[in-house]
Parts: sequence; C-alpha cells; structure tokens
Amino acid sequence: MDNTKVSIEVEAGAWITETGIETTVYIGDVDMPQVVKTESFESLIDRSLSGYGWGDKMANIHKEEVEQLIATLKNAYEYAERRVQEIGFDE
Repeated sequence: MDNTKVSIEVEAGAWITETGIETTVYIGDVDMPQVVKTESFESLIDRSLSGYGWGDKMANIHKEEVEQLIATLKNAYEYAERRVQEIGFDE
C-alpha cells in the first residue's frame, strides 16, 4: 500500500468589476488562473429574484426579504460611491 500524500493548493476569489462579479480559481503554483468566470449584475439579480417566487411573480411572503435585498444593493452602491470620493484619483 502506497502512503504517499499529495497536496494541491487551490485559491479562489471573487471581485466586483465594471461588468459584474468575476470569480477566479488558481490550482497549484501558477501565475494565471485556471478558471475565470464573470457573471453580470443583471443575471445575478434576476437569479436572486427568481428564488423569491415562481413564474413571473414573486411570492408575497418574500416581500420583506426582497425589500431588504434592494436596500442592501443601494447601501453597497452608496458605500462604493463614498469610498471613491474618500480615495480619490491621481491628479
């Protein structure tokens, strides 16, 4: 019986880009990711909202959760806008 152990380092991360959420996966000791996937904000929002209902309507029992999702997205926008103002650009 061979008791050799092999370890592979896997690193994954997600980033917000100007087009959506980008997920990268690095496998092993490499400089370039083996997996890069970008999902648009619209498709993520549509998928999230579809989870609150069926067909073309959202279930009324999820109204509070949907309102919280919208509030969270607004807060994220306001945070990003505030951070850009705080950090500023090179002149």
